[in-house]
Amino acid sequence: MLTGCRVPPSPAPFFRVFHFRPLFFFPFSFPPRPLCSSYPHPEPAAGPRPASGARGGSGGGGERPGRERGPSFPRFPRCLREAPGMALVPYAEGWGLQGLRSPWATFRFAGRTLRLRQDWQRLGVAAVVWDAAVVLCAYLEMGSVDLRDRAVIELGAGTGLLGIVATLLGARVTITDREAALEFLESNVQANLPSELHPKAVVKELTWGKDLDNFPPGAFDFVFGADIIYLEETFGELLQTLEHLCSEQTVILLSCRIRYERDNNFLKMLKGHFSVYEVYYDSSKDIHIYKAQRHSHKDDF
Repeated sequence: MLTGCRVPPSPAPFFRVFHFRPLFFFPFSFPPRPLCSSYPHPEPAAGPRPASGARGGSGGGGERPGRERGPSFPRFPRCLREAPGMALVPYAEGWGLQGLRSPWATFRFAGRTLRLRQDWQRLGVAAVVWDAAVVLCAYLEMGSVDLRDRAVIELGAGTGLLGIVATLLGARVTITDREAALEFLESNVQANLPSELHPKAVVKELTWGKDLDNFPPGAFDFVFGADIIYLEETFGELLQTLEHLCSEQTVILLSCRIRYERDNNFLKMLKGHFSVYEVYYDSSKDIHIYKAQRHSHKDDF
């Protein structure tokens, strides 16, 4: 049983302890007001609770009654742009930033305690563990996917939690993000994997839509992404990257919270090239997991 609780819609900082089979501890507060970005960003991890069951269909594109919307931020000049593949955004002081300053987040996955370094002050949203990553890790740990000796690539890895868990579950994982986050990402990977698994987890730079020849086309069994579809200006490059990485056998798993209509727009774009189904929904966190595969394999879902 996975337990947790929701983030109250208040900017006031607070401190809570969450339990995640058997331990998940992460103090946090509501996301702060962005200083330079006009786009909203994901909410920090608060520990998932499994939904009553997976739901089929073609991606769950419509709004549902009672859905909580993301926080409404005023628009600010984009004095710093978020480049495709990773969000690096400075945030104003205050407005509940205290919890996100926490330098560590601790989890229990695959029989191992994972202690991940965070660095919100320097790397912004790229250096905080988000709900979508935790929910997808739990989904993988439940045995929904056999990762033993499979080739996996994670996009927009951030803190590296998802790639680390995939490695612990037996996969050979290429963990990617933009160059500015690689040193931070590498430190988490090295610190949380036993030495004998280090060769199975490779940290590598990947900016979506650029230098894709550095990655063999169609060479991966799985492509993972957690909360990577919230920034509309990256959608074209992300889709181009997925098309390059995927063979007809490759399975994409995207974990996300649908906050705005533009998120559904990406799913519509994805459906133009892949068969897309929702395979899991965490109602307590409002996190969806979508599975996508090239159209010729639509009968495999």
